[in-house]
Amino acid sequence: MRPVLFHIGSYPVYSYGVMLFLAFLAGIMVARAELARRGLDSSAIYLIGAVAAISGVLGARLFYVLGHLEEFSGDWGRVIDFNMRGLVYYGGLALAVPACLLLVRRLGLPAGDVADSVGLALPLSLAIARVGCFLNGCCGGKPSGLPWAVTFPGSLSPVHPTQLYEMVLDLALFAFLLAARKRLRRGWDLFLLSLAGYGLVRFINEFFRFHADARAGLFFQAASLALASCAAGLLLYYRERKTAESEMSAVGEGGEKAQADAEPSTEER
Repeated sequence: MRPVLFHIGSYPVYSYGVMLFLAFLAGIMVARAELARRGLDSSAIYLIGAVAAISGVLGARLFYVLGHLEEFSGDWGRVIDFNMRGLVYYGGLALAVPACLLLVRRLGLPAGDVADSVGLALPLSLAIARVGCFLNGCCGGKPSGLPWAVTFPGSLSPVHPTQLYEMVLDLALFAFLLAARKRLRRGWDLFLLSLAGYGLVRFINEFFRFHADARAGLFFQAASLALASCAAGLLLYYRERKTAESEMSAVGEGGEKAQADAEPSTEER
């Protein structure tokens, strides 16, 4: 645990902020490469990434504050925290997605391809950000007697290193998406698969994560399961609809060809 990495003069540089910056940087690089692979203008990802970073942090912080109003009552200045303590991923996702979607449409880019590029980068960015959580000592787990359990400063007992659990699962999801991306050619497929995968990762990890309020754990498990189910459901629905449309198109073309073959030529008439 090392919340402060170093100081620049008297100004502390927080580990979580540094890892969050590295997470966004890695995400931009991956998304840029994926956009280039799809033959699109990859330079647009810098502006999209900036909007995603700003709106994501604002949404994540707002979601946390709304869920912990009692912490800030009478001291609203603590809402702004440069140590980045108290960010909720789902809040960031809820604000960043519509903000980026509006920007992408304004830029005239295919939203599905951009979303897929971002979806590919998300697990890697989350894995790096969880290293920041581990160094910061936040988002820890329940008490554990396992050999790899970690005792944070100020903790009475060793706990599950849930930050590292999620890091490993996020990296596994990233590797899976890399392998699956060439098979998912329709826009939004990779993005939906990424959301479904993360929902499953978070659902599993919540079994080991500690919350001061037990209801918070149930809420995040329910939200994660809902995210995974909705994303997977949409993915299957659109793929089945595409298959049905392809079959109908093939039948239509076959019928037109048969009709053309059945009609006598001008010479026969």
